[in-house]
Amino acid sequence: MKNKILSVFFLLFLLGCSQKVPQVSLDQTFKGRITLLDFELPQDANFLPQSMLSASFSGDDLLKNRFSVYDINVKNVKQDEAFWAFNTYKFSEKKSYFGSNFRPVKKAWFDKQRQNANFNEFGKLSAHAITTANTALRNFPSSDPLFYNPQLPGEGYPFDYAQSSTLSIAHPLFVSHFSLDKAWVFVKDDTVWGWIKSEDIKILTKQESSKYKKQNFLAVKIDNTPVYDLEGGFLFYARVGVLLGFNAEDKENFYGEVITRAGVRKYKISKHASGKFPLAFDDENIRILSQSLLNQPYGWGGVNNLRDCSLFLKDLMSSFGFWLPRNSGAQAKMGKKIELQNLNAKEKIKLIKEQGVPYMTLFHLPGHIMLYVGTSNEGVLALHDAWGVRTKDNGRALMGGVVLTTLEIGKGRGDIDDKNLLLSKVISMNILQTPSGKKSEILPLNSKIDMKEKISKLQDAYGVRIEDNLVYFSDESHIVFNDFIKKDSECSVGADVQDMNALPYAALMPLNASLNDSGRCRNYELLGKIYGDNKEAVRENLTDVVWLKDFLGLKLKFNSKNGAAKALNAVSQELNELIKQDSSLLEFLKDPAGTFNWRVIAGTNRPSAHSYGIAIDVNVKQSHYWRWHKVYKNQIPEAIVHTFEKHKFIWGGRWEHFDTMHFEYRPEMF
Repeated sequence: MKNKILSVFFLLFLLGCSQKVPQVSLDQTFKGRITLLDFELPQDANFLPQSMLSASFSGDDLLKNRFSVYDINVKNVKQDEAFWAFNTYKFSEKKSYFGSNFRPVKKAWFDKQRQNANFNEFGKLSAHAITTANTALRNFPSSDPLFYNPQLPGEGYPFDYAQSSTLSIAHPLFVSHFSLDKAWVFVKDDTVWGWIKSEDIKILTKQESSKYKKQNFLAVKIDNTPVYDLEGGFLFYARVGVLLGFNAEDKENFYGEVITRAGVRKYKISKHASGKFPLAFDDENIRILSQSLLNQPYGWGGVNNLRDCSLFLKDLMSSFGFWLPRNSGAQAKMGKKIELQNLNAKEKIKLIKEQGVPYMTLFHLPGHIMLYVGTSNEGVLALHDAWGVRTKDNGRALMGGVVLTTLEIGKGRGDIDDKNLLLSKVISMNILQTPSGKKSEILPLNSKIDMKEKISKLQDAYGVRIEDNLVYFSDESHIVFNDFIKKDSECSVGADVQDMNALPYAALMPLNASLNDSGRCRNYELLGKIYGDNKEAVRENLTDVVWLKDFLGLKLKFNSKNGAAKALNAVSQELNELIKQDSSLLEFLKDPAGTFNWRVIAGTNRPSAHSYGIAIDVNVKQSHYWRWHKVYKNQIPEAIVHTFEKHKFIWGGRWEHFDTMHFEYRPEMF
């Protein structure tokens, strides 16, 4: 009983003491300074504009940069540049830094960091290493956060100035030396110097590091994918941006070895969440990676294993074998730079639409960088990891993570000045390496393409069954699915079935979307089986479609098989109603140039889609064709194009070999 009384007395004594400690006066509050931005777009990768790129980077440049740390010679390194943080973030009576307790960090803390940094040992170890966990790269040998005045907007959490970056497991490092207390190592990754906990690295011999970089690697498609050992025990979370060496695979998984804190472990990872490095730079993979990153909270410097704007882009692009440096200013110098600083909003938008390449162009504004992904009715779109937009009272309207937005998000809000919109602040855009040449190349149509979804679309579109590389028709006759012959984008040497929808089609996208020859590859054996394999067979399948009944009433011959005539009839009815609302559309639809016509494509010996009665050419006088016009131009209104596309017609105006009068029924493209 006596002990209990003493314990209670001691506790009251401590509480009494704590009440006498002077309290820090908080002159400002967060009220009114932090608000949330409403997103104009659903935060879902399904709403990304379709990427018209189907490219493959070799990955050589990324591997060269990532493993360049194994070639570092400290004699070529200036210490003041390596230890830059100690001169940037230092004690000052005029500018205080704050800790996690919202109290100013004292000079003693900075002195302790300098002592523990062990500067005199710089470069004496000079070892190769690899990370054994997802880990923080710090500016000081400490896990203590370092904030600027947390009472100011855009300061405090998550803006920890002691945080430099986050590295994935299996990341190569150069190790300079240990901290004085041996708890930290001073290292360099492919771009920056910093401190990592000693327990999170494994020092390698030069033979081990040489062997390590010669492995086959895989990339992760879904962020924070759990990775297990062969017995099903959890090992680590695989982040987008990681490269994991693998040595075996089956239908479901990749297998390999990874060095963890507990030593070398054999692992397996699902093929659903990963793929051989580098991943194909195509619409499907872009959407998968983006979906796994969208809505992830913002993390300055990668704090809490999150990402900031430049780390997001670095990790995203590295999955495709494209190397970017770490910070936004450095990333803005990559590729072809186009200045936007002295242009008004309309001029910027015009130049972006004319010269920007979706998914290969970065927008730079002071302290921030974004990926241009295309345009929509809402405006110019960017995918980026952002904190917020400055408000008129110097507060912040938050996005707070990886988001899909226009460059004018926040426009119209009374508390946001137009001069603070992203579009107003963008000072340049830089177009990254075009996928061409030895380092990177346009994919052959049958190379590195995940055909699972495309096979499903072909089967649904034509009522066929595809298995064992054969296409089976209802009568059990069959043709080859993939002949494994390299093709160009229009299949001038002939197309197999898998080539027909190998390139993505920009359905219902803005008419200024990037051009490609999607749909110009046609397998004539398949079309013959479906629609008729000779002129007379096709004729027997033709039926009349009334074209614009209230305005023209023309009877057009179209193939009745596979829903083709039904689709054209639906287009005609919908356009008929649109013309009632906008009579100017009729000019483009009257005097159609034809539907069924058994002939070859001009300049080739390949049958035209008109031969099968599945294509219609609208008014020639309002059209442009690549053989007649040297420069692309389009006059066909978007309302007409989108009406056709809603009913599974592709438009020749989206082709590099443009033919703006041409609409062709191709259900497998949708």
